[in-house]
This record gives sequence, C-alpha cells and structure tokens, in this order.
Amino acid sequence: MSTVEVLHAGTSERARQVVRFYRPELDGLRFFAFLAVYVCHSIPSDAVLVAQQSKVSPISFLAAIKDAGNFGVCLFFMLSAFLITELLRREEGAYGHIHVGAFYARRSFRIWPLYFGITIAYVVGGCHFHAMEIERGRVLAYFLLAGNWYIALHPWIQTPLRSLWSISVEEQFYLIWPLLACYCGVRSLFKASLVIIPISLLTIFVVSADKAYAYNTTWLNSFAQFQFFAWGALLALTLRGKVSEVCHLTRCVSGGAGIAIWLLAAYATKIKRPGVQAPSMQFCLGYLLVAFGCLLLLLAVLGVRRRLVPKWMVYLGKISFGLYVFHETAFLLVDELQKHSVRSLPPVAAWAAQNAAVALILNKVLAFGVTVLLAMLSYRFWESPFLRLKGRFTWVPSRDI
Repeated sequence: MSTVEVLHAGTSERARQVVRFYRPELDGLRFFAFLAVYVCHSIPSDAVLVAQQSKVSPISFLAAIKDAGNFGVCLFFMLSAFLITELLRREEGAYGHIHVGAFYARRSFRIWPLYFGITIAYVVGGCHFHAMEIERGRVLAYFLLAGNWYIALHPWIQTPLRSLWSISVEEQFYLIWPLLACYCGVRSLFKASLVIIPISLLTIFVVSADKAYAYNTTWLNSFAQFQFFAWGALLALTLRGKVSEVCHLTRCVSGGAGIAIWLLAAYATKIKRPGVQAPSMQFCLGYLLVAFGCLLLLLAVLGVRRRLVPKWMVYLGKISFGLYVFHETAFLLVDELQKHSVRSLPPVAAWAAQNAAVALILNKVLAFGVTVLLAMLSYRFWESPFLRLKGRFTWVPSRDI
C-alpha cells in the first residue's frame, strides 16, 4: 500500500469517528446568495443611469434592487467563513490541532479545477471568438489569484469572467486563516476577527475618499471585504455549534429584515451606485448595514429543519459555485442566440423592439436555465472527481458529493 493510500485510509477511519457537520439549509441560503447576484447582473445598467435622474419612482427602486443584488457576494463570504471556522473548531476539538496541509488541499480540489478550468477555456476560446477575449493582464492576475486588484485598476473592461474577482478575495483570506488557527489556536480567530473589522472599516473610509470610482475600488478591495469573513467567523465561534430553536415567524421577520436592510444600504448609502459622490462615513455605514443584513439572513435560516428546505434548493445551493461561475457565460450564449434570431428572423426583431421589457425577461429566464444546465454538467463530470480527491484530506466529515 502506498503512502497516499495509507494516509487516505487513516484519514477516512478518523473522519468516521467524528460527528458529521452539514447543514442543508445553508446550501439553500447559498442559492439565495447566487440568485441575488444573478438578479443584479440581469438588470441593465441603463436602469441605474435613469434612476440617477429620479428620486422616487419604480425605476429608482429597480436600481436599488440591482445595487443590493451585489451583496449576495458578501453573504457568500460570510457563509464561507462561518462554515470553515466551524469546521476548524471541530477539527481542533477532535484531533487537538489543525492540519494545514489538508486544508489547502481541500480548498484546491474544491475551487481550483473550475476556477482555472474556465479561465483557460476563455483564453483558448478568445483566440477564435471575439466575445471570449480576455486581456493578458487579467489572465495573469487571475492565475495569481489577484483578479480583484486588477479589475479595481481597470473598471471599464467587461468580460463574462468578471465575477471571478471574489474567488481571489476568498483565496487571499484563506491563505492566512488556517495558519492562524494552527499556530495560535482556534480561539485566536475570535480576537483576529475583532481586529479585522475595524481595519476593514478604516480601509473603506480611506479608499472611498477617491470619489470617482469609490463604488468600485472600495468594493474590490480585499481588506474592505474581509470584514464579512470576520463576522461569519465571530458567529461560528460564538454559537460553537449550537443552534437555538426559534419559531417560523421570527425566522421570517429576521429574513425579511435582512433583505430590507440590504435595500436600505443600496438605496440610502448608494455604496454600489456608479458616479455617486458619497462621504466616506456613508460608505462605512453602508458596509455595516450590509453585514448586519447578512447576519440576519444567516440567523433566519440557521437551524431550519431539513424537511422544510426544498430539495431542489439544496441541490442548487450545492452547485452554487458553478452557477456563479457560469451565469455570465450563459448571458453571452443567450445574447448571441438572440442577435442571430433578430438578424435572421425579421418578425422576431419587430416583436422584440415592441416588447423590450418582455424580451429582456425571457432572455434572462432562458439564461438562467442555461446557467443551471452548465453548472449541473460541470458538477457531475468535472468537479465531482476532484471532490472525491478532496475527501481524502477531510478530517471533519461534511456534505457528501
């Protein structure tokens, strides 16, 4: 038996002795986070430009929904930190220490195959299709896991892979987090989180002073986003695996309040509104409101009984990484199909011109279906083999493949 097989056998045996940690309701929340981002990217930017000329109107509210949809990324960050910190806490409790190498292996097998795979696909595809072209600087930044910094410096360049900036932020954070847990103990993560939050707010205050692109440069700054990881870790370390039983009404109120606070942050503080000249303190308040909204949404869902969470929602949350990665590629494919239909079928062109809003909705509904299909295929045929390898480095059993 090889060394790897011995390690695998030993790890699997120890993992079976540890209580599995898996909360399917959080997969459902993952899908909600993706859906928020999808809605954000589905609403045309023209709606935001019109809203800037209108103080109170349906269009202005639509722009607020678009802006608030961005905060699904923050919820992803908080969820990730909550789950990973809880797994680290359980690993230390079960084995007495953190296996840093195994942590990095798990992250690599979970994130890197799809992340680098689609980046390479676009590099190759860009040689043949103009719509898939990516500038060399972005490709290099993505491979160095510094995509967010590149986009912050080039805000005017769009690509179907623009959403991958958040993967860079996550990988930057998790480069340090397990090391801190290993060498300073999981308890140190609580103090670290308390330090990260004010540093994050200070970063937001300083970076947002550049009014012209503050909505973008602040958003893409790793240190500005790290506070959401810190809040998620604080919640995990405070609850310590315990979940309070609360009534459905309380959960509904908490979830509704979380969404309302997102909309308030988007509409009142305008931290994601292009061109808005907002004071730095307003940016800090906006980001705190977003964090509070994320916490309310997480608490609203945490502990919901498994039978109350629709299986389809759990599954879509399970493949949410693929949904997130592929959704703008789906936009590209459907847009190309629509352009071809308009060129070759004059009646379709006439109908689309007369029913622009309906045509847009149909476009995004079809794109959603394409997104789900691409994510399902990717998860089944590309990601799952790597996830099985990831299982070899698992010390605390979690979700099955």
